[in-house]
Amino acid sequence: MLFWGGSWVSAKVIVSLAPPMTIGFMRFTVATALFLVALSISGSPLRKLMSRSNLRLFLLTGVTGIFGYGVFFLIGLQFTTAAQGSIIAGFNPAMVSLFAYLIHREHLCSRWQYSGFLLSFAGVVFVVGVQALLDFRPDYLLGNVIILCAMVMWGLYSSIGKEAMKTLSPMESTTGAVFVGMILFGLAAVFEEPWSLPVLSDPVFWANILFLGVFVTFLGYLLYFRSISYLGATRTGGFINLVPVFGTVLSVVLLGEPIYWTFIVGLVLVVSGITLVNRHFGSAIEGSHGFR
Repeated sequence: MLFWGGSWVSAKVIVSLAPPMTIGFMRFTVATALFLVALSISGSPLRKLMSRSNLRLFLLTGVTGIFGYGVFFLIGLQFTTAAQGSIIAGFNPAMVSLFAYLIHREHLCSRWQYSGFLLSFAGVVFVVGVQALLDFRPDYLLGNVIILCAMVMWGLYSSIGKEAMKTLSPMESTTGAVFVGMILFGLAAVFEEPWSLPVLSDPVFWANILFLGVFVTFLGYLLYFRSISYLGATRTGGFINLVPVFGTVLSVVLLGEPIYWTFIVGLVLVVSGITLVNRHFGSAIEGSHGFR
């Protein structure tokens, strides 16, 4: 969660230096290389990943959680601030639980816990809507809506990832998704002509690419899905409420971004709501042992 919180600051810096598809391609190229090395060290046979059923799952997870999420994430940050984006990211667990219910019919153990979704949604409304009424910035509003789309993609990705990990390890599943994402970003990046960009000689660009590729993607995704294998999607998703905390603090400290009272209210509501959702760990998701 610390790495993912820092990703909002890092991505905000790098989207001012290079176009989004190029960033995504470079980031996931680094991550793919690391995942392939890790798979080789672990002794996992790469041939196992090439079955038709696995390729279908990799395509779905790569399109949703890597390419889909990544595109909305990077484009959204071209318009909004890292602090606002990271606070909206706190709505992530609600999206995870929503798709877990729609796809897997998993539910929370108590009906009153669903009120936490209303609290967290109210927090998003404060950041996206109330702040726009007080100080209308069309670029911020557009960026925040795009970031919300990224949250939807992540929720869908988490549920599809559960199916993938019924037969694959978290590392195998994530490697396949990241590889597909890298290919898709690479195809899209062709239109940006990355080979001609002067930013390729900028050390700040490469430092952020390495942070996003190594820490945010390789370690962050691997640890996230390893946690799901022990705790379940909803219970693990509850820890995502730390992302807006880390992201907001780091954006203020490192980028000097302003924080308004609406952001504070939104952050408190989002974190409180998702904490309420995960207050009791007796959700149906906890009983799933399909993750290995």
